[in-house]
Order: sequence, then structure tokens, then C-alpha cells
Amino acid sequence: MLSTFRTSTPLSASAETMFAFHSDPHNLTVVMPPTLKLVRLKTDGPALEGRMIELHCRDWWIIPMHWTCRWRTVQPPHLLVDEIVKGPFRVFIHEHRFEPSGNGCVMRDTVTYQFGDSWWGRLISETAVRAYLTLLFAFRHYRTRQWAEKKRSQ
Repeated sequence: MLSTFRTSTPLSASAETMFAFHSDPHNLTVVMPPTLKLVRLKTDGPALEGRMIELHCRDWWIIPMHWTCRWRTVQPPHLLVDEIVKGPFRVFIHEHRFEPSGNGCVMRDTVTYQFGDSWWGRLISETAVRAYLTLLFAFRHYRTRQWAEKKRSQ
């Protein structure tokens, strides 16, 4: 059974600006929490449907993680969807939406995920993974707001 996590934040930059920022995998380091270290990133460039991204990270500085993701949907300037091909989850689909609002936009993140098939996997998905995503996206949105405000003032 799939789990869904949703969060959103208002940003002081346009949907076009935020789409461009999030479509470049190299900007992951801007929004990563200090407990997550990017060891290696392999990509062929900005988001294009079907393009792959490989991430080698260390979470909490010691836990190795290897993710291979694919851009599933790229619809400038409002929608980016990436999905896991290989990694710690059976399913992990991350949808980024950018909706114009006033002088900026609202960024909405939806993550559909499944850690495992059993009741144990469901329990982990709905407790530990949900708590982790809540903290991770709170930090990511904080850093994204900072970046958008800095960009606007330039």
C-alpha cells in the first residue's frame, strides 16, 4: 500500500525561476540538510523526461545511500516529477508543482512512497519515513525560501 506526504510553501520567486532551480540536480546541495552529505552526483544535465540522476549520499554522515532516479514528467514551468528506479524504497515518486501566486509562487511537494510490502514496511512508512520526510522537507523549504529571497534581491 502506498503512502503520501504533502507539503507546500510560498516563495518570493516566480514559478519559472523555481522550476529552473529545481530542474537542475546540482542545486540539491543548496537544499540538503547538514546531516545529509552528497558524496557523488551523476547526471546528464537539467531535467528532461527519461533523463537519469544517480546520487550517492551519506545520511547522518555515516549511513550510505545510493539512489538512481529518473525524470518522469517535465512540464515547464509548473511541474517536475522524479521517480526512484533503484534505491531504498520500492516506490518513491516526488512531484514538484509551482503555482503562480502574487509576486511569487507556491511550491507544492507531493511524495508517494512505499518502503516495503509487509505490514512492517507499512508501519515504517507511516512512522519513521513520514517523520524523516517532515523534517527533510521543512529544511528543504526553508532553504528554498532563503534562495528565492536572495534571488529576488539580486
